[in-house]
Amino acid sequence: MSFWKIIARNLLYFRRQNLGVALGVALCAMVLIGALTVGDSVRSTLSKIAEARIGKADMALLATDGFFRDELAKEISTELEGGTVVAPVVVSRGTISLPDGSGRVGNVQVLGVEDSFWQLAPDIAHSPIGSWADKKNWPEWGADNFFANERLHKLLKVAGRGRIILRIEEPSFFSRDAPLSGERDNKFVSFNGKLSGPVSSDGFGHFGIQGNQREPLTLFVPLQTLQKRMFRSFDEENGKTDFANFLLLGRSDRGVIDENSARLALEKSWTLADGGISVKLLRDTSAFSVRTRQVFLNPSLEIAALSIDSNATGVLTYLVNTIETENLEGNGSGLIPYSMVSAVDPKKVLFMPDDWRENEIILNQWAIDDLGVKIGDSITLRYFSVGKRRKLVEESKNFILRGVCPNPPKVVEREESDWTPQFPGLSDAESCGEWDTGIPITHKIRPKDEEYWNQHRGSPKAYISLKSGQELWTNRWGSLTGLRFSREIHSPIKFEKKLRNVMTANQAGLIFQSLRADAKAGTESPVDFGQLFLSFSFFVIIAALALTGMLFAFSIEQRNRQVGLLLAVGLSPQKVRLLVLGEGLCVSIIGVLIGVGLAVLYGQSMISLLSGDWNGAVSGTIFEYSVDPQSILEGGIAALIMSIIAMAWSTRRQLKFEPRELLSAGENLNQNNLNHKKRKWSRPLCLSIIFSIGAFGLVAITDFSAPGASEGYFGAGAMLLLSGILYFRYYLGKKFGQQITVLKDAKDLSNRNMGRRTGRSLVTMASMAAGTFLVVSTGAFRKGPPVSSEDPLSGTGGFSLIGESALPIYDDLNGLEGRELYDLNTTLLQNTQVVPLRLREGDDASCLNLNKAVRPRIYGVNPSEMAGRFAFANGDWSQLNEILPDGKIPAVVDQNTMMWALKKGIGDEIEFLDGEGRSFSVQLVAAVKGSILQGAIYLPEEQFEKKFPQQRGYRSFMISVPSSESQMMQAYLEEKFSNYGLELTESIDRLSEFQKVENTYLSIFQGLGGLGMLLGTVGLAVVVARNLMERGKEFGAMEALGYRLGHLRNLVFSEHFTLALWGLGVGSISALLAIAPAILGTVGQLPGLEFLYFFFALIILCFFWTKFSVSLVLRKSQMKHLHDE
Repeated sequence: MSFWKIIARNLLYFRRQNLGVALGVALCAMVLIGALTVGDSVRSTLSKIAEARIGKADMALLATDGFFRDELAKEISTELEGGTVVAPVVVSRGTISLPDGSGRVGNVQVLGVEDSFWQLAPDIAHSPIGSWADKKNWPEWGADNFFANERLHKLLKVAGRGRIILRIEEPSFFSRDAPLSGERDNKFVSFNGKLSGPVSSDGFGHFGIQGNQREPLTLFVPLQTLQKRMFRSFDEENGKTDFANFLLLGRSDRGVIDENSARLALEKSWTLADGGISVKLLRDTSAFSVRTRQVFLNPSLEIAALSIDSNATGVLTYLVNTIETENLEGNGSGLIPYSMVSAVDPKKVLFMPDDWRENEIILNQWAIDDLGVKIGDSITLRYFSVGKRRKLVEESKNFILRGVCPNPPKVVEREESDWTPQFPGLSDAESCGEWDTGIPITHKIRPKDEEYWNQHRGSPKAYISLKSGQELWTNRWGSLTGLRFSREIHSPIKFEKKLRNVMTANQAGLIFQSLRADAKAGTESPVDFGQLFLSFSFFVIIAALALTGMLFAFSIEQRNRQVGLLLAVGLSPQKVRLLVLGEGLCVSIIGVLIGVGLAVLYGQSMISLLSGDWNGAVSGTIFEYSVDPQSILEGGIAALIMSIIAMAWSTRRQLKFEPRELLSAGENLNQNNLNHKKRKWSRPLCLSIIFSIGAFGLVAITDFSAPGASEGYFGAGAMLLLSGILYFRYYLGKKFGQQITVLKDAKDLSNRNMGRRTGRSLVTMASMAAGTFLVVSTGAFRKGPPVSSEDPLSGTGGFSLIGESALPIYDDLNGLEGRELYDLNTTLLQNTQVVPLRLREGDDASCLNLNKAVRPRIYGVNPSEMAGRFAFANGDWSQLNEILPDGKIPAVVDQNTMMWALKKGIGDEIEFLDGEGRSFSVQLVAAVKGSILQGAIYLPEEQFEKKFPQQRGYRSFMISVPSSESQMMQAYLEEKFSNYGLELTESIDRLSEFQKVENTYLSIFQGLGGLGMLLGTVGLAVVVARNLMERGKEFGAMEALGYRLGHLRNLVFSEHFTLALWGLGVGSISALLAIAPAILGTVGQLPGLEFLYFFFALIILCFFWTKFSVSLVLRKSQMKHLHDE
């Protein structure tokens, strides 16, 4: 008979035993493959969400801090191959309210789009211009018809085509944080339109550039409708409103755009105007000036312009509060209010002498006459500098009058001086009384000042050196307001072309972002759910493999005589081993095939639970089950290999016996090899005592109410568990090793028999104890909200409220001036402190986002305002003040964000792009323990402002207020700042959202661990059956001595059930110690009733399987085993 024929006959003949082994393998394969398919499903769902988010778009062009011509879209499209769609978009944020005041939604993503945008939708048929559009509810796209995506539409609850009011911030030339930025308060643009929709995710309703799986709140507005109102004051000089700040690039045929081609097309198409840069012809025909819409020239523009001609004349013009003197002569006024002063290089202008000193000043003839001063007199300039949160600080500088220059030429209305850029709120004013520069007017405007304004507009009345001016007025936006070039050397037209050629689009603030590459990278979740469920299913896999090994070993032991016969007829032990394992391989293959089918059911069950009871781990995401054939192959092979290893290990001793022993002893072979030597039980006892002392010593030194108490008590519980297992080892050795001649009773006999198979009994008890301990004690790590949100060292940092606004707030809400500006009740806010944070939008890096954070959010924070808040795992807030080498910026991060979302550690670096698209490094220097700071990187505000100078105001707020007043304060502040879309939430609620994710993970582990424990009780049945079958002769002899079969069943049931009770008892007692802080309500959360049910289910199953095995094996008389004696 051939090798494979013997295996085939064995498979058929021992089909009942092999079926049990195959089911054990199937169980292992089911869990392995099922866990991997869970990972496939999560990745597939995230991929589909990402596809819905970007549609057919591959790339996006962003104006980081400004706006460009929407015509740029057509120009880039012309440069690219046919089928390419380039859609201009205006991206803004705003608030929506209902006309009757019954509803309001803040922090809405507002998109101004045209038809080309919808052509890039995942399915254009579902978009407002598609064939599937319901024309009754979806009117023709355009005019005042606004479309909401599904999530926003549900929140608004507008019946039919009801009207809504949209409010957004009117864009300014440059940041309203800047000096002379215009109006003190925000300017809003309001729209009253009809709400249509909703737009589904297939129709592009899920569009967004941040990598979050949650659908944003989005309102779609016709592009021209938005532009006409939003940009009505943006370019008054030319009267244009056709601006955008975002281009979406893709192919309608779902092809892929070549990034290099797109970048080349941009470089060919962009103009200086797209970067807000202009070459301005001056009244002085000998020169022209380079200026920017943002007033101050950024460093990139300055470097590029000077690279063409380094002899250019830099100009810095600033509005001073007063030009004054104490040296009065004649009828001099002694003070000129509100005048422009220009700082220039004395060597590059004719009206300033070459031997100029830095403390000197020149006045024009008008100012000389008004002040009544002479050469050599002291002149004082008083001016405002903008401090933190737009706080105006008046400063002064004394100069010596060096000379006088002629009065400036006349400047017509709506134009500006050769020396002065266009300041918002100033240059467009018809009179001094209409100035809206953002600074308080405290000095009286005289008729002669009005006359000067009418004649010369903002022409400077004084000049100082550029060095002195930059020392006074340089800010984070720049140190020049213009660069003047000689027309004798450069033609303005040719210079404009040269400047355009030496600059890149990036330097002009036009930055490409690869949407598709980022979306693909984002779907690689920082949490691999396949690996996660494999680790959570550890007990189930171990239980399945143990069951497989035991069943297979049991099957082979019943065939000892067959094995002995094969050896006796000349087959080598290696050949026989191959025969045994070959049979095991065939059984395993069958088991894996069965397991594949079960894995689909198991995976679907896990996905259903993730979308249901375990939804807290995935932030409400609904998953679709998806299977990757590679996962089935990998999981199946892994299950096959693990099963073969388990079989080989469980039968490793079987072929070490002689053929004679195998033939004579049969299935009772192992019974003849018991070691009856006296056990050494003193060593386990000593170790047990040591671990017990260690456990209670650890309890003694652990602060019961400290945040780390859970870890300390868990360690103590683990030591007590080891102590209990070691004591049980001592107990077994003592009972079996004692030399006695008379047994007191049946219980004494039962206890002595437990020690016959010390290893087997110990493994059974220890596995039950360890499983019970781990499943129950992990509840000690469940986190609950802090007792009070006012504790500064808790996860709330002492803040009761946190939130964000749709539109920036610029002023200090803690100061009297800021509170009066926003009409806040000072008495009501007397116990309230507001800590504002600057915000750079990015991907959410918290545990609420399953996507990988490709570009995490960045906050700018004042370290001094955060001092003493939050508990740190490493470092503290003061480390944000450190100066790091190579220009690196220090950052604070939440520990969970650092470890799990960013996969970083303290000292690691992260690369970001600044406001001009240049790369810079952030080094993680401190980590906060689990807190409301999850999901972002926190930089020092001063460094944030340098890297993102055009980032406007504050949009994130942490508010310290007595917890008893938090709800009242939340309603009050949301109402006061409703125009800004401020939405606040209680910090404890936010912290609970994060903790819910962690707690759900623990629930999954406990649920799957509990399943493994319940399956492990089946292994107990196999152990009982093996033990009883090995002792057939013993039971036969006891029957011959007069024991009834029922008495024997009770005896061995007590013997084996006691093992389970020992395990459950030791595991439970150890777990109680581990969860002591939760029991007493100081730290963590107490496991719920489900664990009590689990405990009783475990006892019942242990009872059932033990009883089942005993009844199955001892159902008939065992005296037949004495026939060969």
